[in-house]
Order: sequence, then structure tokens, then C-alpha cells
Amino acid sequence: MEKARSVSHQPLEETITDNNIIELKLRQSHEVITTTYNKVQEGKTGADWQWWFTNSKKNIWFGVRVQAKILKFKTDRFEALNYKNQTDVLIKSAQKDGLIPLYCFYSQWPLSKNYPTKNCLTFPNAPESYGCSIIDAYTIKKNKKTKKTKKSNTLASVISDVFPWSCLVCCQSTTSRSNANSLPDRIKSFVQNVLLRNSSDDILIPKITKEPPRHIKSILDKGNENHENDDPNLAGVIVIIESDDQNKGGIILKQGKLPSPPSSV
Repeated sequence: MEKARSVSHQPLEETITDNNIIELKLRQSHEVITTTYNKVQEGKTGADWQWWFTNSKKNIWFGVRVQAKILKFKTDRFEALNYKNQTDVLIKSAQKDGLIPLYCFYSQWPLSKNYPTKNCLTFPNAPESYGCSIIDAYTIKKNKKTKKTKKSNTLASVISDVFPWSCLVCCQSTTSRSNANSLPDRIKSFVQNVLLRNSSDDILIPKITKEPPRHIKSILDKGNENHENDDPNLAGVIVIIESDDQNKGGIILKQGKLPSPPSSV
């Protein structure tokens, strides 16, 4: 993103998504399984991804449904964020499958902007860590109601509510770092205690399950191949498996690390 801004080139969401997936798989090919589906009509409904997290035994699971939005350099806005009823569709699609609805923001800003960032107990506080950041869809929906529509999709309006995507698996402020805490436990704890801390009480937090849904089982059986999919808005699936080997290179999921965003800020 930083390199793209430096040459006045606006990258596409799909480009950043593909780069992130490639980086994940290069670093930890045995613990990251992906599959992609046919191109969806993103302009009308948004293109969603399912992220599924499991332990090394694959006997506990927690999933989220994610839609990526990229910052437009010229306006400092996530232009497609307010498109018709995209947020409602994302929420309903996630709830139907027992998932948490999230947005992943691809962003970059000049340091002169001096946007506030959060103190992290795990990594040094750095603006570049917000290059890939997450926010729950319920907060976005609330912002649309409480803020003027034209301002609810600006970087300035959401920056106080977003977190670096690495917080999903490494947030030390909400979970114990003991080995007893599995990756799915940490994901759920962060979602419940941090992302949704200011949300209404009527939001149902999905439970950790012992088995994944059928389409995830199929992906695990067949590996990294294209699979049939009956969800027209689903672009693909990422399965992240917790590693037992803490001395292994790359992404050490037991310690909860995701790669830094590629040249984000």
C-alpha cells in the first residue's frame, strides 16, 4: 500500500487479499489451507471470505466471515463500505452459518496524518500494523446510524474502533498465554471481550464447535483445490491450523502470530 501510494496507483482489494494469502502459505504451508470459488458480483453484495481456526487435533473450531475493504487514497474513505445494504447482508450471512461478521480494512496513511493507534501488550505500537486491520460489522452498522452517512466510511471515523489483524490471535490483554488456551479460544475471547465490548447485549456470540461444517471437511479432505460452493457471495475459505511445533519457522500459530501487513503504512 505504501509503495502504491508513492506512485499514485490505487490497488484493488483482490490484489492485497491474494498477496496476504500467498504470504501466509509461503510461511506456513502445512498450517494454512485455502480454497477459492468463482468470482462473485462484489459490487452488488460484497465478496466474503470465511476464516476458520482450529487446534492441532482439529477437534475444536471457531469461524468468522470477513469482507475486505480497501482505502481509496484520493478520498481517505472506504468507498464501498456504505453501498446499499452490504453490512446487513454480511451480518445475516454470518449469523446464518454461526459466524462472527468482520471487516478487514486495507489502509495506509502518511505519518503526517497522526491518526491515533492503540497500545499493544504484544508488539510495539506501530501505524504500519494497521495496514490490515479488523472491525466487527455490528460496529459499522451502528456508526452508519449515529454518524452522517457521508462521514461513516472515512478512515478518521473508524480508526478508533479498528485493531491490527494480528490481535485476533495474539491479544494478551484478554486471554491467558498458557498453552491451555487453544487458537479458537483466543479468537473467540478477543472477539467477545474486545471487538464486541461496546456492542449491544442481544448479539449472539457463536460457540466453539467440535466439528467444522461440511464444506470445510471437504476442503480438509481434498486439500488446496477449488471446491463447489452454494453461497453466491463467498469468494473463498482460509483454514488456519494451530501448530504443535513452537520452534518451527514462519507463522507460529501456537504463539498466535500472523505476518505483518505487506508494506502497509
